[in-house]
Amino acid sequence: MRVARINEDICDRSPFCPAAMSCRFKAFKVTFGGSFRRNISIDEEKCTGCGVCTRYCAPGAIEMVEKEKDS
Repeated sequence: MRVARINEDICDRSPFCPAAMSCRFKAFKVTFGGSFRRNISIDEEKCTGCGVCTRYCAPGAIEMVEKEKDS
């Protein structure tokens, strides 16, 4: 099964992240840290691998990868 992953080096950490807003499964979590730093993460348990978010990520920081199997 494929899931979305964010490349932290490319992500612009927009507080209005269109990719996060496009997820109808609410798999994205946007948190605010110190110095106005935003962290955006994806809950792989909620992600269905539909790939819609990749179309909305302007910097191209989201890619679809094979989900790691539990040991």
